[in-house]
Amino acid sequence: METIGVVYNPLSAASVDLSVSLAERITARGLRVWRGVPSDANDTVIADLDLIIALGGDGTVLRAARMSVAHQVPVLPVALGHLNFMAELLPDQIDDGLTTLLAGGGWRDERTLLTAYVRRTDGTTTEPALALNEVLLARGDINRVVAVDVEVYQSRVTTYHADGVLVATATGSTAYALAAGGPIVDPRSKALVLVPVAAHLTPLPSLVLHEDAVVHLTLRSRHVAAFSADGRNTVQLEDGDEIIISRAAETCIFARVFPLDIFYARLAQRLRRDP
Repeated sequence: METIGVVYNPLSAASVDLSVSLAERITARGLRVWRGVPSDANDTVIADLDLIIALGGDGTVLRAARMSVAHQVPVLPVALGHLNFMAELLPDQIDDGLTTLLAGGGWRDERTLLTAYVRRTDGTTTEPALALNEVLLARGDINRVVAVDVEVYQSRVTTYHADGVLVATATGSTAYALAAGGPIVDPRSKALVLVPVAAHLTPLPSLVLHEDAVVHLTLRSRHVAAFSADGRNTVQLEDGDEIIISRAAETCIFARVFPLDIFYARLAQRLRRDP
């Protein structure tokens, strides 16, 4: 390991300050450092990195993850935000954790990504978008539910009348999908999760799908709706537009220091349900 990237949240003073001191400590170990926000990193910079340390909440981790995918650079998340479900270390554990990784310890946690695109009624398609957490079809600003036809493997499953429908990865099962009433899935699983958001009178509150499932969500509503992937890549939808979602060929890799069972040991605490 020769070059380490330090990604921070520019809107968090704690993240900015820690990024400065951490970069100095990494340099003192005789390693090179790139410090910045993901939008500042070009392909040449990312290709040279051996590890990305993300200082912030889950939003910062998502941005670092998108940055890392093309070159499969492991991401080490450090908890500094309001939501830290993906975090591996606390700030005071960084130096020990980095020592472990530099000595060849730890392990690589490979996470499933989703790929999704919109197919219009005229047959044209949008560019595919990648998501680590979820792909969402949701109503727009008008306070009206939307009707969404759901097909899996081109077989009709149901029509949801809801605020939206999302398809999540196992990683995303503890994010928006959980808030919408979906199940928690072991983050190392490749399974997909289908969850309606505030559905009306549905017999199918959520489904866990096989990793090779291809999901089609078709809008059947004249009301405004939109597609997004991890809250980005927003595309306005019209009646009859279809979103096609499947597991991506690409994966995201997290650098882990603690044992495999730490997810379960920390689960209740991270959900803030510990007494």
